[in-house]
Amino acid sequence: MDKEPIPEDIKKLLSDTFKDLVNEVKIEVFTTKGINDAFNEATVLLMKALAGLTPKIQVAFFEVGDEQSGKRNVLRSPTLLIDPDKYRIRFTGSPLGEEGRSLILAILMASTRGIVLSEESLKKLIQLRERREIQVFVSPT
Repeated sequence: MDKEPIPEDIKKLLSDTFKDLVNEVKIEVFTTKGINDAFNEATVLLMKALAGLTPKIQVAFFEVGDEQSGKRNVLRSPTLLIDPDKYRIRFTGSPLGEEGRSLILAILMASTRGIVLSEESLKKLIQLRERREIQVFVSPT
């Protein structure tokens, strides 16, 4: 695998985008040796590269099965948690390709404490009375 996961032109674009970060975003990365090694390596390299673009992104690395993964209920490798003390944003699998856009958006939202929903969606959400868990599945096909 290429040890430089982000091309220079994209690094520049991301550096400019990350200038809009307001609050620090903590990201926890969980992996397991011997399971999905190529995806684990890609995820670790990507997260180190993103953290290298701005001091506002702080990344910590853990193993699935350790105390922290038990605390966070992480069972799969790789898994990313975006600011897990504030949000329940979880990426299971390596956020490559189109998932990378979702990751960047999640980082921006967590940093600005903002939301990216239409007014109509917000109105519908306000009407909900019980707690809901939203899951989004992305397929590479």
